[in-house]
Formats: sequence, C-alpha cells, structure tokens
Amino acid sequence: MVEAIEGIELIATGVPSLIMRDLSEYVTLPFLAAFHTGPALMSASGSPATPVPASVRRQVTYIGLSKKAMPSLVEMFLRFRHNAEIYEDGTLEAVLAVRSFSLALSSLTHHLLSRRIPSR
Repeated sequence: MVEAIEGIELIATGVPSLIMRDLSEYVTLPFLAAFHTGPALMSASGSPATPVPASVRRQVTYIGLSKKAMPSLVEMFLRFRHNAEIYEDGTLEAVLAVRSFSLALSSLTHHLLSRRIPSR
C-alpha cells in the first residue's frame, strides 16, 4: 500500500497534503484499529463445523503498515516543509498528532506499569 502511495505524482496542488494525512492515519492504525479475526469454523467435507479455538485465531494489528508508513511520512514532510499549504489545511496537525498520540500512549503505559499491583 505504501509503495502505491509513493508512486503518486506530487506536483498537483493538494496532493502532498492528502498523502501525508493518509500516511498519518496508517501510522496510528496499530493503536486504533487492531482486531481479532472472528470465530472461525472448521469443517471437513460432510462433517459438522466446529469452532476454532481462540489460541488459533489471528490478530490483525497493522504494525507492518505503520512501520512502513512512518519513514515515508517523515521524508514527505521534510520534502514539503516549505509548502505553505501543509500549514494552512491541517496537514501539519495530522502529522504532529501521530507523534503526540504515540507519546501519550507511551506515558500512559509507563504510568500503568509503574503502579504497584496490590497482592491478594
């Protein structure tokens, strides 16, 4: 997906902003859109379907997409940082929101892990 975005011509007005906002969204997907695949059923031909145990189901996390999108986002921002459009149309806020979101999540995780869990 990121390769397809990298192949888009960035000369038309508004295109760099749109691409940077999309890349910003891809970077946050692991935090906002991860999910487990639903209860699947296995069946051999002619036999009744049985549920697949939870340990066998997969989780869709988008981590690979996020890791691939982040360098592209940084490179594109540095390339177009002198373009006034990205400051006027909210693109800069979308790019900065990615960083602030990851910092807030990191801070929350640190706080939760540093709390003592009461013993029973």
